[in-house]
Amino acid sequence: MKTLRKLVKDCDLIAVNKGKCPMLLKIATEYKNKYQIKHKHHRYRDKMCQKAGVLIADLFENAVHSPFDPMVQAAYTQLAEEVVSQFSFLKSKENIVFEPYTGEGEPYADSFEMLKDIHQHHLYFFTTSSGFGEDTLPESSIMLQKTGIYIDDYELVINDIFRIVHDIFGHAMEGYGFGPIGEDYAWFEHLKMFSPLAAAALTTETRGQNCWVNFGPHMRDTKGNLRSKEDPKWLAPNKRPFAEQKMALLPEYVSGIQITKENTEFKTSLCDFWDPCLSLKHDAWKQAYTTPI
Repeated sequence: MKTLRKLVKDCDLIAVNKGKCPMLLKIATEYKNKYQIKHKHHRYRDKMCQKAGVLIADLFENAVHSPFDPMVQAAYTQLAEEVVSQFSFLKSKENIVFEPYTGEGEPYADSFEMLKDIHQHHLYFFTTSSGFGEDTLPESSIMLQKTGIYIDDYELVINDIFRIVHDIFGHAMEGYGFGPIGEDYAWFEHLKMFSPLAAAALTTETRGQNCWVNFGPHMRDTKGNLRSKEDPKWLAPNKRPFAEQKMALLPEYVSGIQITKENTEFKTSLCDFWDPCLSLKHDAWKQAYTTPI
Protein backbone atom coordinates (compact mmCIF):
# COMPACT_ATOMS: atom_id res chain seq x y z
CA MET A 1 0.00 0.00 0.00
CA LYS A 2 2.86 2.37 0.85
CA THR A 3 4.45 1.70 -2.54
CA LEU A 4 1.15 2.40 -4.30
CA ARG A 5 0.66 5.64 -2.38
CA LYS A 6 4.18 6.74 -3.27
CA LEU A 7 3.55 5.92 -6.95
CA VAL A 8 0.31 7.93 -6.93
CA LYS A 9 2.12 10.84 -5.24
CA ASP A 10 4.97 10.69 -7.75
CA CYS A 11 2.58 10.58 -10.70
CA ASP A 12 0.57 13.49 -9.27
CA LEU A 13 3.82 15.43 -9.02
CA ILE A 14 4.58 14.62 -12.64
CA ALA A 15 1.14 15.90 -13.68
CA VAL A 16 1.69 19.14 -11.76
CA ASN A 17 5.03 19.55 -13.52
CA LYS A 18 3.37 19.30 -16.96
CA GLY A 19 4.52 15.77 -17.68
CA LYS A 20 8.10 16.25 -16.51
CA CYS A 21 9.59 13.80 -14.01
CA PRO A 22 11.35 15.65 -11.13
CA MET A 23 13.29 12.54 -10.12
CA LEU A 24 14.86 12.03 -13.55
CA LEU A 25 15.36 15.77 -14.14
CA LYS A 26 17.35 15.92 -10.91
CA ILE A 27 19.54 13.00 -11.98
CA ALA A 28 20.13 14.54 -15.41
CA THR A 29 21.11 17.87 -13.85
CA GLU A 30 23.50 16.19 -11.44
CA TYR A 31 25.04 14.23 -14.30
CA LYS A 32 25.60 17.36 -16.40
CA ASN A 33 27.14 19.15 -13.42
CA LYS A 34 29.48 16.25 -12.68
CA TYR A 35 30.71 15.97 -16.27
CA GLN A 36 30.57 19.72 -16.91
CA ILE A 37 28.17 19.45 -19.83
CA LYS A 38 27.55 23.00 -20.98
CA HIS A 39 24.02 24.33 -21.12
CA LYS A 40 22.86 24.44 -24.74
CA HIS A 41 21.74 27.87 -25.89
CA HIS A 42 19.49 26.46 -28.62
CA ARG A 43 15.75 26.04 -28.07
CA TYR A 44 13.22 23.86 -29.83
CA ARG A 45 10.43 26.36 -30.49
CA ASP A 46 8.38 24.45 -33.04
CA LYS A 47 7.90 20.75 -33.82
CA MET A 48 8.89 18.20 -36.42
CA CYS A 49 7.12 18.85 -39.71
CA GLN A 50 6.77 16.71 -42.84
CA LYS A 51 9.20 18.76 -44.91
CA ALA A 52 11.98 18.52 -42.34
CA GLY A 53 11.17 14.85 -41.69
CA VAL A 54 11.43 13.95 -45.38
CA LEU A 55 14.68 15.88 -45.77
CA ILE A 56 16.32 14.16 -42.80
CA ALA A 57 14.97 10.77 -43.87
CA ASP A 58 16.58 11.19 -47.30
CA LEU A 59 19.86 12.30 -45.76
CA PHE A 60 19.85 9.18 -43.60
CA GLU A 61 18.85 6.97 -46.53
CA ASN A 62 21.82 8.22 -48.56
CA ALA A 63 24.33 8.23 -45.72
CA VAL A 64 27.07 5.62 -46.16
CA HIS A 65 28.12 3.35 -43.31
CA SER A 66 31.61 4.72 -42.59
CA PRO A 67 32.99 3.08 -39.44
CA PHE A 68 36.61 3.72 -40.41
CA ASP A 69 36.21 7.40 -41.20
CA PRO A 70 38.25 9.12 -38.44
CA MET A 71 35.60 11.75 -37.69
CA VAL A 72 32.75 9.23 -37.58
CA GLN A 73 34.80 6.87 -35.45
CA ALA A 74 35.69 9.64 -33.01
CA ALA A 75 32.06 10.72 -32.62
CA TYR A 76 30.76 7.19 -32.08
CA THR A 77 33.57 6.31 -29.68
CA GLN A 78 32.66 9.37 -27.63
CA LEU A 79 28.95 8.47 -27.78
CA ALA A 80 29.69 4.95 -26.53
CA GLU A 81 31.78 6.27 -23.64
CA GLU A 82 29.14 8.75 -22.56
CA VAL A 83 26.13 6.41 -22.71
CA VAL A 84 27.98 3.98 -20.43
CA SER A 85 28.72 6.90 -18.09
CA GLN A 86 25.05 7.87 -18.07
CA PHE A 87 24.00 4.30 -17.38
CA SER A 88 26.47 3.93 -14.51
CA PHE A 89 25.46 7.29 -13.03
CA LEU A 90 21.78 6.37 -13.24
CA LYS A 91 22.44 3.05 -11.50
CA SER A 92 24.28 4.87 -8.70
CA LYS A 93 21.26 7.11 -8.11
CA GLU A 94 18.30 4.75 -8.58
CA ASN A 95 18.03 1.00 -8.16
CA ILE A 96 16.18 0.25 -11.38
CA VAL A 97 15.87 -3.35 -12.56
CA PHE A 98 16.38 -3.55 -16.31
CA GLU A 99 14.63 -6.52 -17.87
CA PRO A 100 14.87 -7.74 -21.48
CA TYR A 101 11.42 -7.67 -23.06
CA THR A 102 10.33 -10.98 -24.59
CA GLY A 103 6.63 -10.32 -25.15
CA GLU A 104 4.76 -9.44 -28.32
CA GLY A 105 4.55 -5.87 -29.60
CA GLU A 106 5.65 -2.95 -27.46
CA PRO A 107 6.17 -3.22 -23.69
CA TYR A 108 4.52 0.15 -23.01
CA ALA A 109 1.49 1.88 -24.53
CA ASP A 110 3.13 5.30 -24.13
CA SER A 111 5.93 7.10 -22.32
CA PHE A 112 3.78 7.66 -19.22
CA GLU A 113 3.23 3.91 -18.84
CA MET A 114 7.00 3.51 -19.08
CA LEU A 115 7.54 6.25 -16.50
CA LYS A 116 5.15 4.57 -14.06
CA ASP A 117 7.19 1.40 -14.41
CA ILE A 118 10.42 3.33 -13.78
CA HIS A 119 8.89 4.70 -10.58
CA GLN A 120 8.41 1.09 -9.53
CA HIS A 121 12.16 0.63 -10.14
CA HIS A 122 11.73 -1.47 -13.26
CA LEU A 123 12.18 -0.97 -17.01
CA TYR A 124 11.71 -3.30 -19.96
CA PHE A 125 14.09 -2.89 -22.87
CA PHE A 126 14.51 -4.55 -26.25
CA THR A 127 17.78 -6.38 -26.58
CA THR A 128 19.71 -5.45 -29.69
CA SER A 129 19.31 -8.97 -31.06
CA SER A 130 15.52 -9.10 -30.59
CA GLY A 131 14.50 -5.46 -30.84
CA PHE A 132 16.67 -4.29 -33.69
CA GLY A 133 18.15 -7.41 -35.15
CA GLU A 134 21.78 -7.76 -34.14
CA ASP A 135 22.48 -9.35 -37.50
CA THR A 136 21.46 -6.05 -39.15
CA LEU A 137 24.21 -4.20 -37.32
CA PRO A 138 27.47 -4.31 -39.27
CA GLU A 139 30.17 -6.16 -37.31
CA SER A 140 32.32 -3.04 -37.60
CA SER A 141 29.75 -0.95 -35.70
CA ILE A 142 30.88 0.48 -32.37
CA MET A 143 27.27 0.05 -31.20
CA LEU A 144 27.90 -3.72 -31.11
CA GLN A 145 30.84 -3.52 -28.73
CA LYS A 146 30.49 -5.61 -25.58
CA THR A 147 30.40 -3.62 -22.35
CA GLY A 148 31.21 -6.14 -19.64
CA ILE A 149 27.86 -5.27 -18.04
CA TYR A 150 25.55 -8.24 -17.55
CA ILE A 151 21.89 -8.80 -16.86
CA ASP A 152 21.76 -12.42 -15.76
CA ASP A 153 23.72 -14.23 -18.50
CA TYR A 154 23.20 -11.55 -21.14
CA GLU A 155 26.08 -9.17 -21.78
CA LEU A 156 24.85 -5.75 -22.85
CA VAL A 157 26.29 -4.17 -25.98
CA ILE A 158 26.61 -0.39 -26.39
CA ASN A 159 23.38 -0.28 -28.38
CA ASP A 160 21.45 -1.90 -25.49
CA ILE A 161 22.70 0.66 -22.99
CA PHE A 162 22.10 3.49 -25.42
CA ARG A 163 18.45 2.50 -25.91
CA ILE A 164 17.95 2.21 -22.13
CA VAL A 165 19.32 5.67 -21.29
CA HIS A 166 17.53 7.21 -24.29
CA ASP A 167 14.18 5.84 -23.12
CA ILE A 168 14.82 7.29 -19.67
CA PHE A 169 16.44 10.67 -20.40
CA GLY A 170 14.95 11.23 -23.86
CA HIS A 171 11.38 10.01 -23.40
CA ALA A 172 10.37 9.33 -19.80
CA MET A 173 12.03 12.36 -18.20
CA GLU A 174 9.97 14.89 -20.19
CA GLY A 175 7.04 12.64 -21.09
CA TYR A 176 7.77 12.58 -24.82
CA GLY A 177 5.92 9.96 -26.84
CA PHE A 178 7.05 7.56 -29.56
CA GLY A 179 5.50 9.27 -32.58
CA PRO A 180 7.39 11.49 -35.06
CA ILE A 181 7.08 14.63 -32.91
CA GLY A 182 7.78 12.92 -29.59
CA GLU A 183 10.80 11.09 -30.97
CA ASP A 184 12.30 14.33 -32.25
CA TYR A 185 11.73 16.11 -28.96
CA ALA A 186 13.34 13.11 -27.21
CA TRP A 187 16.39 13.44 -29.47
CA PHE A 188 16.73 17.13 -28.61
CA GLU A 189 16.26 16.60 -24.88
CA HIS A 190 18.82 13.81 -24.70
CA LEU A 191 21.20 15.88 -26.84
CA LYS A 192 21.60 18.25 -23.89
CA MET A 193 23.31 15.53 -21.85
CA PHE A 194 26.16 14.91 -24.31
CA SER A 195 29.34 16.61 -25.37
CA PRO A 196 29.02 18.09 -28.89
CA LEU A 197 31.13 15.34 -30.47
CA ALA A 198 28.95 12.58 -29.02
CA ALA A 199 25.80 14.57 -29.86
CA ALA A 200 26.67 14.42 -33.56
CA ALA A 201 26.55 10.61 -33.45
CA LEU A 202 23.46 10.69 -31.24
CA THR A 203 21.67 12.63 -33.98
CA THR A 204 22.20 9.83 -36.49
CA GLU A 205 21.11 7.16 -34.00
CA THR A 206 17.91 8.96 -33.01
CA ARG A 207 16.83 11.82 -35.25
CA GLY A 208 18.15 10.24 -38.44
CA GLN A 209 16.74 6.78 -37.78
CA ASN A 210 13.36 8.01 -36.51
CA CYS A 211 12.83 10.35 -39.46
CA TRP A 212 13.61 7.48 -41.81
CA VAL A 213 11.08 5.24 -40.02
CA ASN A 214 8.32 7.86 -40.11
CA PHE A 215 9.06 9.73 -43.35
CA GLY A 216 11.21 7.32 -45.37
CA PRO A 217 10.58 5.79 -48.83
CA HIS A 218 8.22 3.13 -47.43
CA MET A 219 5.90 5.94 -46.26
CA ARG A 220 5.64 7.60 -49.69
CA ASP A 221 3.79 6.98 -52.93
CA THR A 222 5.35 6.59 -56.38
CA LYS A 223 5.50 10.39 -56.75
CA GLY A 224 7.42 10.77 -53.51
CA ASN A 225 4.51 12.21 -51.53
CA LEU A 226 3.79 11.00 -48.02
CA ARG A 227 0.83 8.63 -47.93
CA SER A 228 -2.23 9.61 -45.91
CA LYS A 229 -3.93 7.29 -43.44
CA GLU A 230 -6.68 6.77 -46.00
CA ASP A 231 -4.15 5.24 -48.42
CA PRO A 232 -4.37 1.41 -48.19
CA LYS A 233 -0.57 1.25 -48.43
CA TRP A 234 -0.07 3.59 -45.44
CA LEU A 235 1.83 1.79 -42.69
CA ALA A 236 0.80 1.98 -39.06
CA PRO A 237 3.65 2.70 -36.61
CA ASN A 238 3.94 -0.94 -35.52
CA LYS A 239 4.25 -2.03 -39.18
CA ARG A 240 7.07 0.32 -40.15
CA PRO A 241 10.49 -1.24 -40.66
CA PHE A 242 13.49 -0.43 -38.49
CA ALA A 243 16.05 1.87 -40.03
CA GLU A 244 19.27 0.40 -41.36
CA GLN A 245 21.99 0.46 -38.74
CA LYS A 246 24.92 2.54 -39.96
CA MET A 247 27.70 4.67 -38.56
CA ALA A 248 27.59 8.05 -40.27
CA LEU A 249 27.26 11.73 -39.42
CA LEU A 250 24.42 13.88 -40.73
CA PRO A 251 25.03 17.48 -41.87
CA GLU A 252 25.52 20.15 -39.24
CA TYR A 253 22.19 21.81 -40.11
CA VAL A 254 20.51 18.63 -38.86
CA SER A 255 22.55 18.11 -35.67
CA GLY A 256 23.49 21.71 -34.87
CA ILE A 257 27.09 20.51 -34.31
CA GLN A 258 30.04 21.66 -36.37
CA ILE A 259 33.11 19.40 -36.31
CA THR A 260 36.49 20.42 -37.67
CA LYS A 261 39.87 18.72 -37.59
CA GLU A 262 42.89 20.56 -36.29
CA ASN A 263 46.08 18.54 -36.69
CA THR A 264 45.12 15.19 -35.18
CA GLU A 265 42.26 16.45 -32.96
CA PHE A 266 38.61 17.10 -33.69
CA LYS A 267 37.17 20.40 -32.51
CA THR A 268 33.46 20.95 -32.05
CA SER A 269 31.22 23.97 -31.76
CA LEU A 270 27.51 24.70 -31.73
CA CYS A 271 26.21 26.21 -34.96
CA ASP A 272 25.23 29.86 -34.50
CA PHE A 273 21.53 30.65 -34.95
CA TRP A 274 20.74 26.98 -35.44
CA ASP A 275 17.08 26.05 -35.70
CA PRO A 276 16.29 22.38 -34.90
CA CYS A 277 13.21 22.63 -37.14
CA LEU A 278 15.34 23.72 -40.13
CA SER A 279 13.07 26.74 -40.48
CA LEU A 280 12.80 28.23 -43.96
CA LYS A 281 12.73 31.65 -42.33
CA HIS A 282 16.50 31.57 -41.98
CA ASP A 283 18.54 31.98 -45.16
CA ALA A 284 21.19 29.61 -43.82
CA TRP A 285 18.68 26.76 -43.87
CA LYS A 286 17.05 27.55 -47.20
CA GLN A 287 20.18 26.11 -48.78
CA ALA A 288 19.55 22.83 -46.97
CA TYR A 289 16.28 22.41 -48.88
CA THR A 290 17.65 23.33 -52.27
CA THR A 291 21.01 21.56 -52.17
CA PRO A 292 20.80 18.20 -54.02
CA ILE A 293 20.95 15.22 -51.66
